[in-house]
Amino acid sequence: MVTENDISVALHELYKRVGTQSALAELAGITQSTINAYLNGKAKIENMPVGVFLKLFRNMQIDFFGGRSENSLSGELRAQLLELFDALDDNGKVRLVTMAAANFGEQIRKETRV
Repeated sequence: MVTENDISVALHELYKRVGTQSALAELAGITQSTINAYLNGKAKIENMPVGVFLKLFRNMQIDFFGGRSENSLSGELRAQLLELFDALDDNGKVRLVTMAAANFGEQIRKETRV
C-alpha cells in the first residue's frame, strides 16, 4: 500500500530532478508556494488534488486491485523487454529489432494494420 510518506519521498525526489520549486510548480500547474507547502509538510499530501498528482507523476502506474490482472503478465514481460533493450548499446538495439522483425514481422504487420 502506498502511504503519504511514500508520495512525499517521491515528491522530494522529483524536486531534486527538476531542480527548483518553481519548475516543479510549473510542471504541476500550481503555485510555487503550494509546492513549498507540500515539500515542507505545511500542506498535507493527502489533500493534493488528483489532477496535480497526475501532472507531477505522469509515468506512474497504478495497480488498483493489488494483484495480477489479466494484463499484468504482459506488462511485466514488456517491462523486462524494455529493460533489456535499454541496457544494450546502439548496435545491440539494432540487432534485437532486426531479429524481432525477422521472426515476428508478419504478426507485427498484421497488428499495425488493425
